[in-house]
Amino acid sequence: MSKPVNSVFFVTLFVGLFALSMLLLTACQQQQIKKDIEVKDAWLRAMPEGSRSTAGFMTIINNTNKPLIFKDVEVSWARHAMLHESKVVDGMAKMLHLDDLTIEDQMSFEPGAKHIMIMGVREPLMLGKSYNILLHFEGLEPLEINFEVRHAN
Repeated sequence: MSKPVNSVFFVTLFVGLFALSMLLLTACQQQQIKKDIEVKDAWLRAMPEGSRSTAGFMTIINNTNKPLIFKDVEVSWARHAMLHESKVVDGMAKMLHLDDLTIEDQMSFEPGAKHIMIMGVREPLMLGKSYNILLHFEGLEPLEINFEVRHAN
């Protein structure tokens, strides 16, 4: 007489294999996104003592052969982050919020120009340490990038 099939075992095995396959698929998608979108020289400005804001800079290279829409940024270690641009308007320096950016080939984010504005930093950033920022592009999974803290000059 044969033993009854343990259905709980097979359900558990199926769920485990399904979860593993989803993790592998996500990792493969992340690798493809990193090939399509290169982020170079990602860094955060070291914060003066008592400050709760900083800015992030980088160069994004679009290897997709089509326009790339940069929608938003997200951080877990601060209250809020957004795309900004510093400009002189009517002789006055201003910071403007950017809803999204279209990147054809590449775009640089630098001091005094486009940057990631980060406000409400929960703890002082450590010089030389890296912090993750999620970059959100239209139609793609978020891209997690390490930004190293350093002095501006």
